[in-house]
Amino acid sequence: MAKTIIFGNQKGGCGKSTDTINVSAQLSKRGYKVLMVDSDPQASLTIISGLVPEDYEGQNLASLLYDTDGALDIHKCIVPLNEDGTLSILPTDITMANGDLEFVSRPGNDRLIKNILKKIDKEYDYICIDCLPSLGIISINDIAASDYIIGCVEPGYQALKGLEYYCKVISRAISLYEYDTKFFGIIITKIARNNDSKDITELLENEYNVLAEIPNSVEVTKGEIDGIPVSIRKPAHISSLEYSKVADAIIAETTNN
Repeated sequence: MAKTIIFGNQKGGCGKSTDTINVSAQLSKRGYKVLMVDSDPQASLTIISGLVPEDYEGQNLASLLYDTDGALDIHKCIVPLNEDGTLSILPTDITMANGDLEFVSRPGNDRLIKNILKKIDKEYDYICIDCLPSLGIISINDIAASDYIIGCVEPGYQALKGLEYYCKVISRAISLYEYDTKFFGIIITKIARNNDSKDITELLENEYNVLAEIPNSVEVTKGEIDGIPVSIRKPAHISSLEYSKVADAIIAETTNN
């Protein structure tokens, strides 16, 4: 049965999609079968995976969520991303943007994504979900579906406050709804070479379990443009080595639990 890991923060622009695809790539390189899930209506993970969201309208996560009769086969919505089948994605599109309005009245509205993924979780070792930058019903669905939560944060004041609030919401949700998940740690992204960035990074190191520190790098940005993450294109790059550490930490944690 797959272990499900979500990558989130209340604030956008923190590198959640980039972290998701690079950690997933590192896990797949080790031979694990990984499914990435794009739960953000902006479809950033779908796009940086080299896909065009409009090409998958009617066969994606949004379609599965709107398919109240369960007629749509999830296997038809999953797109392989490499030849050996170790890395795939369940894409999405902008129609999920109305999720808070559309899904709030549904029975078990916090476990819609969990129930969808339950149909295929025996087929994967890991399911990695890219969350949208909000704390509405879709984000709560992601939390409910997860076994582990990784916070993604850039070393800036707004992102730091967003992470703090995100952690409070997670703690409250786990306590109130008894979700069986764990906040695993954080990935610090877009670290610049200046004193402000250094100071906030040190603050984060003192407050959280830091899994990786990703420098602000053109090589990481290239991966977002050409659909080939830095972990695959340049495995010896410092960012790739940092993402490799996250994969190792996940494997060590999940193989012992």
